[in-house]
Amino acid sequence: MKDLVVLGAQWGDEGKGKVVDLLSKDFDVAVRYQGGSNAGHTVVINGKKYALHLLPTGVLHEHVKIVIAQGMVVDLEVLLKEISQIEAGGTKVIDRLYISDRVHVVFEYHKLMDSLLERRNKIGTTLRGIGPAYMFKYGRKGIRIGDIKDKDRFYKLLKENVEFVGEICERVYCEKHTLDVDKIYEETLKAYEYIKDRVVDVSYFLLNTNGTVLFEGAQGTLLDVDMGTYPYVTSSNASALGLTNGTGLPPKYFKDCYFLGVSKAYTTRVGEGPFPTELEGEEGDRLREAGNEFGTTTGRPRRCGWLDLVALKYAVRINGLDGLVLTKLDVLDTFEEVKVCVAYELDGQTIYDFPSDLYTLSKVKPVYKTLKGWMRSTRGIVKIQDLPEEAKGYVRFIEEYVNCPVVMLSTGPEREAYLWLRRP
Repeated sequence: MKDLVVLGAQWGDEGKGKVVDLLSKDFDVAVRYQGGSNAGHTVVINGKKYALHLLPTGVLHEHVKIVIAQGMVVDLEVLLKEISQIEAGGTKVIDRLYISDRVHVVFEYHKLMDSLLERRNKIGTTLRGIGPAYMFKYGRKGIRIGDIKDKDRFYKLLKENVEFVGEICERVYCEKHTLDVDKIYEETLKAYEYIKDRVVDVSYFLLNTNGTVLFEGAQGTLLDVDMGTYPYVTSSNASALGLTNGTGLPPKYFKDCYFLGVSKAYTTRVGEGPFPTELEGEEGDRLREAGNEFGTTTGRPRRCGWLDLVALKYAVRINGLDGLVLTKLDVLDTFEEVKVCVAYELDGQTIYDFPSDLYTLSKVKPVYKTLKGWMRSTRGIVKIQDLPEEAKGYVRFIEEYVNCPVVMLSTGPEREAYLWLRRP
C-alpha cells in the first residue's frame, strides 16, 4: 500500500476526520503536520462523538503510531485533555505518541494577542492563539518543546515573551495584562513532564519507519496562508505545500504517495472572507440545518452555499490530487434542484480560474449549472447500485469538471455510512 496524504479541498470542515478514521486502520503511522487546536475533527464511533483538535484521527486505532510533526503549534493543555478524553474511553495513547522536538508551543500570551488583534481587525479567528504562535515562530521569538528541558533557559525565553506582549498591551492597546510568568512556567513544566519521553526527532523517526504512513492535513486548501483567500486564511500551509516543511521530510519522499482530497457535496465556510456561492436567508438556513453546520472548534454557524467547482478544480490542481472523497451527499436529499458553480462573472467577463486577489473574488458572481435533485434518501447507503441515478449524475458532473475521480462518498455522520466508487 502507498503512503497516503489526506487534504481538505475547501475551507476546512469537509469531513476529513471521518475519512481518515476509516482509512487509518490500514496504516501503521498517522501524522499531523500543520495547524493547531484551531482545527477540529469529529468522529462518531458506536454512538460516541470524539472531537479532536491536535491528535491525528488515527489515534482511535490502537495499533497506529501517532505523530505530531514540527509544522504544528501545540497548546499543551489542550493536548493533555485530548489524551485524557481518549484514554478514558479505553484507548491507550501516550505510549504510541511521538512529538517533534521542533514543535512550537502555544502559550496564554498568544491567546491574549489573538483576541487583541481580532478586536482591531476581525478576520474570524478561533481565538486559540494559533496566528500569534506562528507570528512568534517566524519572528524568531517562539518557544519549541525542545527548549523546555533546559528549565533556566526556558524561563528566560518565557519571561522575555511575556514582557514583550505586556508592552504591546500597554503601549498599543492601552490595557493592563494579567499574565503571570511564574504560573505559565509551572503549568508548562507540569504538562511537559507528562509527555517528555515522547519528544523525538520526527523527521528521523519517519525516515526510519518501515510501515505505511498516513499524513493528515488540517483546515483546507482555501485557507492555506499562501494559496488561500489571503488574508482570510489560517497561519500555516493547509495545502500539499505544507508537507515537506511540516514534517522535515524531503520532497522526493512524497513522489509515490497517493493524494486524496476531501470535499463536501456543497460548500461551507467559518469566519470572514469571500464566498462566491454563499446562500443568504432561508435557502442558506435550510442547507445549514440539513447539514448541522456548526463549527467543531467554535460552535459558530457555518456559512453555506452551493458547491463551487471553480474553487474545487483549483484545489485539485495545486495539490496534485489523485482522487476525491465527496462527503455529506445525503444533506442534498430533499432539494428538488441542486446547483453547482461552473464559472464566475465580473463586469461582463466570464472567469474560469480561481482568482488570487481578494478584491476580484469578493466581487464575482457565480455562474450556475442546475442539476435535477434526487428527492430520495441516500442516508446510510453503502452500495453503488442503491444510489439514485440523479445522485450518480451529480457525482459524474463533478468528476468531469474538475478532472479528478470521486473515489468515495460519505452518506451520513456514522462511521459505517460510506461507499467506495473505486479503491485508490
